[in-house]
Amino acid sequence: MVMKIQITIAAAVLSLCLFPLAAESAPPESFVTLYNESKLEFDPQLAIYSTEAQIFTALYEGLFTYDPASLEALPALAESWTKSKDGLVYTFVIRKGALWSDGSPIKAVDFRDTWLRLLKNNAQYAAFFDLIDGAADYRLGKTTDPASVGIDLSGEGRLVVKLLHPAEYFTRLLCHHAFSVIHPSMRIVSDWASKIPFPVSGPYEFVSYDGQSLKLRKNPTYWDSGSVSIPELEMRFTDDDAEASGLFNNEEAHWLAGPGDYNAILLDKAIQTNPIFSTYYWYFDCSAAPWSDGRVRRALALLLPWSELRDPSKYLVPTSTLVLSMSGYNSAKGIELQNKEEAMRLLGDAGYPGGAALPELKIRYADGTSGKRVSTIFKTAWESQLSIKVTLMPISPSIYYETLAKTRDIESGGLAHSTWIGDFADPEAFLQMWTTDSPLNDARYNDKEFQRLMDESSTKEGKERLRILADAETVLLQSAAVLPLCHGYAYSIIDIDYIEGWYQNALDLHPYKYLKFGTPSIGPNMANLGKGTKASL
Repeated sequence: MVMKIQITIAAAVLSLCLFPLAAESAPPESFVTLYNESKLEFDPQLAIYSTEAQIFTALYEGLFTYDPASLEALPALAESWTKSKDGLVYTFVIRKGALWSDGSPIKAVDFRDTWLRLLKNNAQYAAFFDLIDGAADYRLGKTTDPASVGIDLSGEGRLVVKLLHPAEYFTRLLCHHAFSVIHPSMRIVSDWASKIPFPVSGPYEFVSYDGQSLKLRKNPTYWDSGSVSIPELEMRFTDDDAEASGLFNNEEAHWLAGPGDYNAILLDKAIQTNPIFSTYYWYFDCSAAPWSDGRVRRALALLLPWSELRDPSKYLVPTSTLVLSMSGYNSAKGIELQNKEEAMRLLGDAGYPGGAALPELKIRYADGTSGKRVSTIFKTAWESQLSIKVTLMPISPSIYYETLAKTRDIESGGLAHSTWIGDFADPEAFLQMWTTDSPLNDARYNDKEFQRLMDESSTKEGKERLRILADAETVLLQSAAVLPLCHGYAYSIIDIDYIEGWYQNALDLHPYKYLKFGTPSIGPNMANLGKGTKASL
């Protein structure tokens, strides 16, 4: 039986006499991270989840990478770059001596072909490249000529990109894993996991993957291998919080990036929390009537008890907006209050007086405390005030997003929820996904005014651009296609006195390249024993 006791100062002194200090021991060969169970997509152009994004910092690299603290763009496979005076043409010089993990050279043509693959397949993040000349038409199949896209070569080692409009955030956007370079052998592969190990461009390479554990080792051909400290990485996948906490307390795991019983962690200061560029929201499937009618969606939203839904005791940062306020961007307006009078007027105008003739509304949610609470509030509010049937459809959290994707192909309508973490610090990281042709547009939202404002913003810069983007967000929110509840907080368990190079940041992204073991004065993950803190027996 395991129990916790308070250790006295005398016992602490005795323990330090009996056991050698960790500072005298060699650091571990392997750094172990625990993630929640999930089915990993190893194609960086298809992967959309935060766990994959974190793991990919070890495997893949593009022209730029994130600074681990500031998240500014740092040159990676781009040795240097220039920008034309009008801000429309970027020329990237690929780093000389850059190699794949199989020892073959990484070339500018690899980037061109990788990015054209992203566009041709209209992959998850392809719409972010619509700022490139000709990219949108090629992505949507309006043209099939890759030469029509503003991605070209200048000699063997230069990649030239022509934009439709200046984009101050372009190099930050290129830090995202979807724009990493892909080895030629993988460009026609559908099941990437089955091909492990395959050549990669990042600081680590594959050893093995069995669904429960992913093992990597330092990539000796990586251009900056001298800056990579830890020889091996192991990622394990579990939803067992007690097991995860035990592994951390026993120094068998170094970072809990998901699972863990926080009350069981012996070292309180290892619990890391910080606000991030993330929003938890619900959304309508807007693809079919009546939910395609903004009047109907807004009417239902105006019947909801928003103070209860956004209860500050439930959420650290409740919000009515999709995009977290940032410097120069804070004027978007979401729905904040109930207004039954306006709701009934809107329903009447739309041809559904009092909710009469509205079809059954199905609410799909990940079965858990938050999803059940919110969906029950929705159901109670709508059924008590309208002639409508609301059906709750809980889904196992482990297959929630997979189930939604399948349902989308066979059934329209309904309500669901998601959490989105912005991929770069700009409002477009949240707003581009709701444009008409975006493959990330889960709501299948199609609004002419929203699209007009998004198009107009692309012709502006600075404060004017941000003002127009805020107007676009307001259109999205006031039509109730998206119902935000809170901005996110990141939670991790890691002893940052022992593990150096891990920093709290707004994207909750921590590149493995920069991590290294430190030399603590006492055992890693252990509390300061002289102060009578907890230990396991």
